[in-house]
Amino acid sequence: MIPAADGRMVPYTFANNAARINAGLEIIATLSDHWGIKMPVFIDNAESVTHLTEADTQTIRLVVSEPDKKLRLELN
Repeated sequence: MIPAADGRMVPYTFANNAARINAGLEIIATLSDHWGIKMPVFIDNAESVTHLTEADTQTIRLVVSEPDKKLRLELN
């Protein structure tokens, strides 16, 4: 179950892509803390997420952009 913006719980299969991605980040954070392992996380379809859950690890966002005809890299 994933919490929706209005506070109710939504089954994972009915959640939108952004909610699923953020739920995955929370699962990764929980497992990382449990096992004491920090590894980079690749987030595919990141263009569908306006607010990513904070992660205590390196995150690599993969975003589709129509105007970009060549691969572009940005560091934050």
